Amino acid sequence: MPITVHKLPEVPETYFLDEARTMPAAHFAAASPDAGYLGGRLKRLFGSGITAGWALPVKSPAGDAMASYLALELMRERSQHGRWVMVLVPEESGDEVEAASWSYMQTAMAWEVGLVGAVVGGNVRDIDESTDKLGKEFGVFAYGTSPIASTLTTMGSIGDPVVLNGVTIRAGDLIVGDEDGVICIPRDQVEEAFNACRDEIVNACNQLAEVREGKGAVEVMGLTDKLMGEVEKGD
Repeated sequence: MPITVHKLPEVPETYFLDEARTMPAAHFAAASPDAGYLGGRLKRLFGSGITAGWALPVKSPAGDAMASYLALELMRERSQHGRWVMVLVPEESGDEVEAASWSYMQTAMAWEVGLVGAVVGGNVRDIDESTDKLGKEFGVFAYGTSPIASTLTTMGSIGDPVVLNGVTIRAGDLIVGDEDGVICIPRDQVEEAFNACRDEIVNACNQLAEVREGKGAVEVMGLTDKLMGEVEKGD
Protein backbone atom coordinates (compact mmCIF):
# COMPACT_ATOMS: atom_id res chain seq x y z
CA MET A 1 0.00 0.00 0.00
CA PRO A 2 1.69 3.29 -1.08
CA ILE A 3 2.00 6.47 0.93
CA THR A 4 -0.56 8.98 -0.35
CA VAL A 5 0.50 12.63 -0.61
CA HIS A 6 -2.00 15.50 -0.62
CA LYS A 7 -1.23 19.08 -1.65
CA LEU A 8 -0.61 21.40 1.28
CA PRO A 9 -2.44 24.75 1.42
CA GLU A 10 -0.78 28.11 1.19
CA VAL A 11 -0.38 29.59 4.66
CA PRO A 12 -0.16 33.16 6.03
CA GLU A 13 3.09 35.02 6.36
CA THR A 14 5.36 34.37 9.31
CA TYR A 15 4.31 37.43 11.32
CA PHE A 16 1.32 35.42 12.54
CA LEU A 17 3.66 32.81 13.95
CA ASP A 18 6.06 35.36 15.41
CA GLU A 19 3.15 36.70 17.44
CA ALA A 20 1.80 33.22 18.25
CA ARG A 21 5.12 32.38 19.90
CA THR A 22 4.42 35.11 22.48
CA MET A 23 0.95 33.78 23.31
CA PRO A 24 0.60 30.81 25.71
CA ALA A 25 -1.59 27.90 24.67
CA ALA A 26 -3.84 28.60 27.66
CA HIS A 27 -4.68 32.08 26.35
CA PHE A 28 -5.56 30.68 22.93
CA ALA A 29 -7.69 27.98 24.56
CA ALA A 30 -9.56 30.54 26.67
CA ALA A 31 -10.03 32.96 23.80
CA SER A 32 -11.06 30.51 21.09
CA PRO A 33 -14.04 28.19 21.76
CA ASP A 34 -13.11 26.14 18.69
CA ALA A 35 -9.54 25.44 19.82
CA GLY A 36 -9.09 21.68 20.10
CA TYR A 37 -7.06 20.31 23.02
CA LEU A 38 -4.90 17.41 21.89
CA GLY A 39 -5.00 15.69 25.27
CA GLY A 40 -3.13 15.27 28.52
CA ARG A 41 -1.17 12.26 27.27
CA LEU A 42 0.97 14.59 25.16
CA LYS A 43 3.97 15.84 27.13
CA ARG A 44 6.74 18.12 25.97
CA LEU A 45 9.85 15.95 25.89
CA PHE A 46 12.25 18.67 24.82
CA GLY A 47 12.18 22.27 23.68
CA SER A 48 11.38 25.46 25.56
CA GLY A 49 9.06 28.41 25.28
CA ILE A 50 6.07 28.30 22.94
CA THR A 51 6.10 26.12 19.84
CA ALA A 52 3.79 27.44 17.12
CA GLY A 53 3.41 26.53 13.46
CA TRP A 54 1.03 25.40 10.74
CA ALA A 55 0.04 21.75 10.99
CA LEU A 56 1.70 19.24 8.66
CA PRO A 57 -0.43 16.12 9.28
CA VAL A 58 1.21 12.75 8.68
CA LYS A 59 -0.33 9.33 9.30
CA SER A 60 1.67 6.11 9.48
CA PRO A 61 1.59 2.72 11.19
CA ALA A 62 2.41 2.98 14.90
CA GLY A 63 6.16 2.99 15.47
CA ASP A 64 6.88 3.64 11.78
CA ALA A 65 8.92 6.56 10.40
CA MET A 66 8.83 6.21 6.61
CA ALA A 67 5.97 8.65 5.94
CA SER A 68 7.59 11.27 8.19
CA TYR A 69 10.88 11.02 6.27
CA LEU A 70 9.03 11.46 2.97
CA ALA A 71 7.20 14.48 4.42
CA LEU A 72 10.53 16.04 5.37
CA GLU A 73 11.83 15.44 1.86
CA LEU A 74 8.79 17.16 0.36
CA MET A 75 9.17 20.13 2.71
CA ARG A 76 12.55 20.92 1.15
CA GLU A 77 10.65 22.21 -1.88
CA ARG A 78 8.50 24.73 -0.03
CA SER A 79 11.16 27.16 1.28
CA GLN A 80 8.96 28.26 4.17
CA HIS A 81 11.36 28.19 7.08
CA GLY A 82 9.93 28.27 10.55
CA ARG A 83 6.32 27.71 9.59
CA TRP A 84 5.38 24.08 10.15
CA VAL A 85 4.83 21.58 12.97
CA MET A 86 4.57 17.94 11.95
CA VAL A 87 1.64 16.13 13.56
CA LEU A 88 2.49 12.43 13.32
CA VAL A 89 -0.46 10.20 14.15
CA PRO A 90 -0.51 6.40 14.09
CA GLU A 91 -3.07 4.46 12.11
CA GLU A 92 -5.58 2.55 14.19
CA SER A 93 -4.10 -0.57 15.70
CA GLY A 94 -5.28 -2.90 18.41
CA ASP A 95 -1.73 -3.74 19.43
CA GLU A 96 0.47 -1.77 21.81
CA VAL A 97 3.54 -0.68 19.86
CA GLU A 98 6.66 0.15 21.85
CA ALA A 99 8.87 1.30 18.97
CA ALA A 100 9.54 5.03 18.68
CA SER A 101 7.96 6.93 15.79
CA TRP A 102 10.37 9.88 16.11
CA SER A 103 14.12 10.16 16.72
CA TYR A 104 16.98 12.65 16.83
CA MET A 105 17.57 12.09 13.11
CA GLN A 106 14.04 13.25 12.29
CA THR A 107 14.42 16.21 14.63
CA ALA A 108 17.68 17.31 13.00
CA MET A 109 16.32 16.86 9.47
CA ALA A 110 13.09 18.67 10.35
CA TRP A 111 15.05 21.62 11.71
CA GLU A 112 17.12 21.80 8.54
CA VAL A 113 14.05 22.05 6.29
CA GLY A 114 12.36 24.67 8.44
CA LEU A 115 10.05 22.84 10.82
CA VAL A 116 9.84 24.17 14.37
CA GLY A 117 8.33 21.19 16.16
CA ALA A 118 6.61 17.82 16.10
CA VAL A 119 3.54 16.42 17.82
CA VAL A 120 3.79 12.64 17.97
CA GLY A 121 0.91 10.36 18.89
CA GLY A 122 3.35 7.72 20.05
CA ASN A 123 6.87 7.28 21.42
CA VAL A 124 10.07 9.25 20.83
CA ARG A 125 13.71 8.24 21.34
CA ASP A 126 17.14 9.95 21.53
CA ILE A 127 15.88 12.44 24.12
CA ASP A 128 19.30 13.30 25.58
CA GLU A 129 20.91 13.80 22.18
CA SER A 130 18.02 15.91 20.93
CA THR A 131 17.98 18.03 24.07
CA ASP A 132 21.73 18.66 23.93
CA LYS A 133 21.81 19.60 20.26
CA LEU A 134 18.41 21.07 19.37
CA GLY A 135 16.28 20.95 22.47
CA LYS A 136 15.77 24.66 22.94
CA GLU A 137 14.86 25.58 19.39
CA PHE A 138 12.75 22.58 18.39
CA GLY A 139 9.77 21.44 20.46
CA VAL A 140 8.64 17.81 20.53
CA PHE A 141 5.44 16.65 22.23
CA ALA A 142 4.70 12.94 22.50
CA TYR A 143 3.06 10.23 24.59
CA GLY A 144 6.26 8.69 25.89
CA THR A 145 9.76 7.48 25.21
CA SER A 146 11.28 4.26 23.93
CA PRO A 147 14.77 3.10 22.90
CA ILE A 148 13.29 0.85 20.21
CA ALA A 149 14.00 1.98 16.63
CA SER A 150 11.24 2.75 14.16
CA THR A 151 10.12 0.47 11.38
CA LEU A 152 10.12 1.69 7.77
CA THR A 153 7.14 0.67 5.67
CA THR A 154 5.57 2.39 2.66
CA MET A 155 2.20 3.00 4.27
CA GLY A 156 0.41 6.11 5.45
CA SER A 157 -0.50 9.58 4.20
CA ILE A 158 0.85 13.13 4.13
CA GLY A 159 -1.39 16.19 4.18
CA ASP A 160 -4.60 14.28 4.83
CA PRO A 161 -6.56 15.20 8.00
CA VAL A 162 -5.61 13.24 11.12
CA VAL A 163 -7.41 12.83 14.44
CA LEU A 164 -5.76 13.10 17.85
CA ASN A 165 -7.73 12.97 21.10
CA GLY A 166 -10.91 13.38 19.06
CA VAL A 167 -9.64 16.58 17.41
CA THR A 168 -9.46 16.66 13.62
CA ILE A 169 -6.24 18.37 12.48
CA ARG A 170 -6.05 19.61 8.91
CA ALA A 171 -3.07 20.86 6.96
CA GLY A 172 -2.53 24.53 7.70
CA ASP A 173 -4.34 24.58 11.04
CA LEU A 174 -2.47 26.44 13.78
CA ILE A 175 -0.67 24.28 16.34
CA VAL A 176 0.38 25.94 19.61
CA GLY A 177 2.14 24.00 22.36
CA ASP A 178 3.89 24.73 25.65
CA GLU A 179 4.21 23.14 29.10
CA ASP A 180 0.42 23.27 29.54
CA GLY A 181 -0.24 21.15 26.46
CA VAL A 182 -0.98 21.41 22.74
CA ILE A 183 -4.01 22.94 21.02
CA CYS A 184 -5.15 23.12 17.40
CA ILE A 185 -7.03 26.08 15.91
CA PRO A 186 -8.78 25.59 12.53
CA ARG A 187 -7.00 27.61 9.87
CA ASP A 188 -10.17 29.49 8.84
CA GLN A 189 -10.53 30.77 12.41
CA VAL A 190 -6.91 31.74 13.08
CA GLU A 191 -7.30 35.49 12.59
CA GLU A 192 -10.38 35.59 14.82
CA ALA A 193 -8.51 33.54 17.44
CA PHE A 194 -5.57 35.95 17.35
CA ASN A 195 -7.83 38.94 17.94
CA ALA A 196 -9.57 37.20 20.83
CA CYS A 197 -6.26 36.09 22.31
CA ARG A 198 -4.89 39.64 22.19
CA ASP A 199 -7.99 40.81 24.07
CA GLU A 200 -7.52 37.99 26.59
CA ILE A 201 -3.92 39.04 27.26
CA VAL A 202 -4.81 42.75 27.58
CA ASN A 203 -7.63 41.88 29.97
CA ALA A 204 -5.29 39.79 32.13
CA CYS A 205 -2.78 42.66 32.27
CA ASN A 206 -5.52 45.09 33.29
CA GLN A 207 -6.70 42.74 36.04
CA LEU A 208 -3.19 42.47 37.47
CA ALA A 209 -2.89 46.25 37.37
CA GLU A 210 -6.09 46.56 39.42
CA VAL A 211 -4.73 44.09 41.98
CA ARG A 212 -1.59 46.20 42.33
CA GLU A 213 -3.85 49.21 42.92
CA GLY A 214 -5.34 47.47 45.92
CA LYS A 215 -8.49 45.79 44.61
CA GLY A 216 -9.37 42.29 45.81
CA ALA A 217 -9.46 39.13 43.73
CA VAL A 218 -13.27 38.78 43.82
CA GLU A 219 -13.84 42.32 42.58
CA VAL A 220 -11.16 42.13 39.90
CA MET A 221 -12.48 38.84 38.54
CA GLY A 222 -16.07 40.14 38.53
CA LEU A 223 -17.28 37.48 40.95
CA THR A 224 -19.13 39.70 43.45
CA ASP A 225 -22.64 39.03 42.09
CA LYS A 226 -22.01 35.31 41.64
CA LEU A 227 -20.89 34.95 45.25
CA MET A 228 -23.71 37.05 46.70
CA GLY A 229 -25.43 34.98 49.37
CA GLU A 230 -23.37 31.90 48.50
CA VAL A 231 -20.66 32.23 51.17
CA GLU A 232 -21.15 31.03 54.72
CA LYS A 233 -18.69 32.05 57.39
CA GLY A 234 -17.97 29.53 60.11
CA ASP A 235 -16.86 30.14 63.66
